[in-house]
Amino acid sequence: MKNLALILFASILIQACIPTGGGTSTPKLPNITVKGKHIIAPCGDTILLKGVNYAVYNWGWNATENLFHEIALSGANCVRIVWYKNNSASAYSNLSLLDSAISRCVQQKMIPILELHDVTCSNDTTAIITTANYLTQNTVKTILLKYQKWLILNPVNEAGYVQWNGNNETRFKLMYQTIISNLRNAGLNMPLMLDASDCGQHLNLWKNIGQALQTFDPKHNLIFSAHAYWSAYANTSTAINHLLNDAATWNIPIVLGEIANKQDDNAGNCSLNVDVAAVMQAAHNNQIGYLAWVWTNDNCAARQMTSNGNFNTLTSYGNTIVNSSNYGIKFAKKSKCW
Repeated sequence: MKNLALILFASILIQACIPTGGGTSTPKLPNITVKGKHIIAPCGDTILLKGVNYAVYNWGWNATENLFHEIALSGANCVRIVWYKNNSASAYSNLSLLDSAISRCVQQKMIPILELHDVTCSNDTTAIITTANYLTQNTVKTILLKYQKWLILNPVNEAGYVQWNGNNETRFKLMYQTIISNLRNAGLNMPLMLDASDCGQHLNLWKNIGQALQTFDPKHNLIFSAHAYWSAYANTSTAINHLLNDAATWNIPIVLGEIANKQDDNAGNCSLNVDVAAVMQAAHNNQIGYLAWVWTNDNCAARQMTSNGNFNTLTSYGNTIVNSSNYGIKFAKKSKCW
């Protein structure tokens, strides 16, 4: 009888350990991943990125500025953080400030997207690769791994000021393959957000080489970004819809890493108008994420979402970004993981 009781007890324990059909749970992952055109949070839910760009510490000159708590009031679920490998501003040589920026972003339950701004619109592939390698330095990598659950890396901002079609497109792909290999070999497994060529504007580049790069990445964890300064690409709502409707069929994760109401002309003046509301609506309709440029402190006042960084100083442009019905960032959903 004693043996029979032990057998029955063991049987009960075994049955208790077998999950029932309705009791399965989604395993948690170590970091954000992608699947097809979707971005997946660590606990398995899909994220549509809607947020802002933010030059933390006022472009490096004011280390007391850190306004993630103000950005969070907008409803944003992500922040693209401007950083530099080399810059005369003192903040960028202080890695504790980088740690603080990422930490405060995460504390506000927003996904940090770290971007390096050094080689904006550069065609120097060696300089671009060297800039991205900054992320593999041990002192930097230690910080990145500390926040790897939520962190997205945008290794270089707006690489290349030409479209880089044909042979140049191949050159662009090879450049990013080198960057991907270097970062993955350093143990950085979080998503890499890659900017398109032509200063980030050439969205159709990803139609041509996006899948090949996703296959090349050993982690298959790439997000493809374009910056919607499209006076030369899509300067009407019809053209914007056509471009983003097509992008939604490519089965790769697309994000508009910068959108704005103004675009710089060839002289550097923000004189070109962009129908930012049309961009937002078309992106939302196609489940494509976007990040507005910029929360505060831009060389173009009309392109600032706030007048001084505080949420209660939203500009007219900022109000469009935040409060547009259905597709403004106040309607952004945050992951259930938080």
